[in-house]
Amino acid sequence: MNKVFRALKQSFEACLDIRILILVFVPFLLALVIAAIVFFTAGTWWIATASGAFQHSWVSEYVSQKWQILSEGTLSSVSYIVMMLVAMLVILPFSYLLAILLVSMVLLPFILRIIEKKDFPNLQKLRGGSNFVSVMNSLKVGFIYFALLMVSLPLWLLPGFAIAIPVILSAYLNKNIFVYDVLQDYASADERKRLERENRGYLYVLGIILGFMNYLPLAFVVVPTFASLAYSYFCLNALKDLRENRP
Repeated sequence: MNKVFRALKQSFEACLDIRILILVFVPFLLALVIAAIVFFTAGTWWIATASGAFQHSWVSEYVSQKWQILSEGTLSSVSYIVMMLVAMLVILPFSYLLAILLVSMVLLPFILRIIEKKDFPNLQKLRGGSNFVSVMNSLKVGFIYFALLMVSLPLWLLPGFAIAIPVILSAYLNKNIFVYDVLQDYASADERKRLERENRGYLYVLGIILGFMNYLPLAFVVVPTFASLAYSYFCLNALKDLRENRP
């Protein structure tokens, strides 16, 4: 766990750099704007359609039979509110996904350049990856994340699952995007695979900690960029240690 806490400590210290501090707030705010645009265009249509379907579903019929005091108008309002809540449950993770993709594809090179000069000036770049594979990997992982999110929505009604599922899925998202993105220039393909294999547990623990940070007040605004910092420090520390301890 020392590796995880070391990376988190270095990430907090890096945020004292004004350049990093500015970058920390950019991705989620941009993602939230994009998500809001999607919500108020296609989202309102989806809510109305889903509300009508829910109103005529067996769940609505069962409720109306059990609670006969509910009128058709009341059921319509209830179904609309339920679908609105479902939309809000989706829009925040969707915003988080967009923010992670923005960090991965746009901001991470700038972040790596800053911390490389400060903490890893002598780390040789072996360029075992490529930008094309990085983009394809990010899109693939993002699609899987969102698909699992949608499939798991009914489980969110169970106690504790509304917290556990997003945390686990965000750990999957962060780990599988940032490990490749950070190491694509610095590590060879063999080094990257070895580091990921030997540190798999730590990488997921780091992702889970970052996932829980989303539930701190307003922390979800900065977590996407902070996650990239944490994985950058963890992976580059691990690569440096690997090369220094290599026989």
